[in-house]
Amino acid sequence: MASERIIHAAGGVVWRKRTSSSSNGTAVEVLLIHRPKYDDWTLPKGKVETGESLPECAVREILEETGMRVRLGVPLNSVEYSVAGGTKQVSYWSARTIGPGTEGFTANDEVDEVRWVKLGQAAELLTYVHDRKVVEGFREIRELREHKARVLIVLRHAKALPRNGYDGDDLDRPLDQGGLAQAKGLIGILGAYGVRHVVSSPAVRCAQTVEPYAHSMSTFLEIDDRMFEEAKPSLVRRSMVALLDRKKPTVVCTHRPNMPTVFDELGLAFMDLKAGELAVIHHQKGRVCAVEHIAV
Repeated sequence: MASERIIHAAGGVVWRKRTSSSSNGTAVEVLLIHRPKYDDWTLPKGKVETGESLPECAVREILEETGMRVRLGVPLNSVEYSVAGGTKQVSYWSARTIGPGTEGFTANDEVDEVRWVKLGQAAELLTYVHDRKVVEGFREIRELREHKARVLIVLRHAKALPRNGYDGDDLDRPLDQGGLAQAKGLIGILGAYGVRHVVSSPAVRCAQTVEPYAHSMSTFLEIDDRMFEEAKPSLVRRSMVALLDRKKPTVVCTHRPNMPTVFDELGLAFMDLKAGELAVIHHQKGRVCAVEHIAV
């Protein structure tokens, strides 16, 4: 018997602070879409394209369906339901707006209306039970204020030339061709989380891993000498304290020998990241709310 086809998709609960003067800055609205083909109200989402990660898919689909640019926050409930040809699995994130309103939206055959609604009213408008459960998950993290969690991405450098056979200083050992391809593949993933600070070990292989993203954002690549390979744990901890204090989404690229100290400082079990893999840490001033493990 043939296995059932799994259709992967991604989307988000897009939110913003309510603009009403009576909201005292504490209430939020969420963005829903209407699809004329099904005459339903649902959350923005769509299928993953070839070679695309789930976070990239979520951000792209939200932009295409609503005209809204967002950055991803804490992951929400994933849902699964039957569709023609198989089972659709949809991954969702809390998604914070990073631009103006929905001025970029143009009604079309797929989505003919977008609407901001109060969080408490979203369930009344949504057509599907699984969408209501996702919004309920968002409501729960909002009550804990985790929808405003900060993002720190811990990245192990991409695949480098082997130590054996490399004649130069190990600090200068570069990425190989596969590693360079991995570095380019990180651009969309880091962008999905709205990374603004790019930090690297002084090793060339680490800098090369995040340089393509820094260049794409026209932002400065910071070198942190405390994150060199096999640095003393005290140095790594000092670096982590500084990184966790940053408000804007940040990525730090370092080495496997430093990872036990990195995750210990976060209060997490060791994650054995492979070359080019990353851990997305959602935290509130160091208190971890959620962790995602992503491979390029």
